[in-house]
Amino acid sequence: MSIGSELTAARVRADMTIEQLSAATRIRSGLLIAMEADDFSRCGGNFYARGHIRSIARVVKADPAPLIAAFDAEHAVEEEKSRREERAAAKSPTLRPARPRWALVVGAILVILMGWGMVRLFTLPSDIEANASKTATTTATVTTPTPKAPPQPTVRPTKKPTSAKPPALQTALRLTATGDGTYLTIRDRKNRRLFQGRLSPGIAQSVTSAGDIRVIVGNPGNLVVVLNGKRIPTKLYKFTAHPNGTLSKTVGNQ
Repeated sequence: MSIGSELTAARVRADMTIEQLSAATRIRSGLLIAMEADDFSRCGGNFYARGHIRSIARVVKADPAPLIAAFDAEHAVEEEKSRREERAAAKSPTLRPARPRWALVVGAILVILMGWGMVRLFTLPSDIEANASKTATTTATVTTPTPKAPPQPTVRPTKKPTSAKPPALQTALRLTATGDGTYLTIRDRKNRRLFQGRLSPGIAQSVTSAGDIRVIVGNPGNLVVVLNGKRIPTKLYKFTAHPNGTLSKTVGNQ
């Protein structure tokens, strides 16, 4: 029987599930399933695999010695091979990246700067003479500024005075019902209704408006008309009161 089968049988005898064993040993459930399937590669090495086997055996009340012995017998060859590889890696020389030699770099830069300074030292008089000859042969150019034309005055159009319209004259009209009273409709010059309804006997209706006032009377015989303070008799059913104190017959449906 393999190590994984032994671990599974011991867990079953202890009447434990994978989750219960994982909680008791603090080993992941996936890793326990892999170990019971004889897959110890996920343990992280033989050392950790032995520790997991001991923890599982302690929880399920099994003897860990035979299990450890069987594990060592199966994985001794692999462990010895890994040890040889580790020793070989330790003996192999380690290649380290070469560090730049800053002293040599700085020295080379200083030599280049000194050489450039010597070249400039011997060639400087020639440069001065060349610049002096160029300056002597240069002709000065005088630029005469162009006079600017004086700004032209801006002519603004003259605004014509707006003639204000004279205000419309006021018309004061007082209508008093007599007899049995009468029905009235009163409108201003813009056809806005100022009054509409029945005027009872003895009741007066006064209106003041700019411009003409148009009146429709149901019974002119029961109406006293006072226009701008002056009583004006009338028997018209439709009349217009004017600001100049006169009455005229209203034409049409006005």
